[in-house]
Amino acid sequence: MLQKLGAQIADCWARAEEAERRASDATDPAVRADHERIAKSCRHLARSYEFVESLERFLLDAERAKAAVSHGRTICCPNCGRGMCPLGIEPDLDSRDVFALECIGCGHREIIGDPTR
Repeated sequence: MLQKLGAQIADCWARAEEAERRASDATDPAVRADHERIAKSCRHLARSYEFVESLERFLLDAERAKAAVSHGRTICCPNCGRGMCPLGIEPDLDSRDVFALECIGCGHREIIGDPTR
């Protein structure tokens, strides 16, 4: 149930830029301060949306991993064949998830989804 927040995020950044432009054009200090406050609020909202998006992606991936394990599907170590545990999940430049795994037996580490591989 990943929300599509890209449009809202882009809109917030655009509104922040517009408010910054209006602040720099304003001659009245009170008007300038109001536009600076609006720009700051829009940037904060954009970062909040970005955080929600990354948190939802993390929770969705964690749920998928949990479902895979509960259905008996385990990622096995290519070195020793034992199960691998997740170390972390991070988005790459295209917002696709890159998984870091470590073997519970031999400590071998694997990166899945690495665009450089």
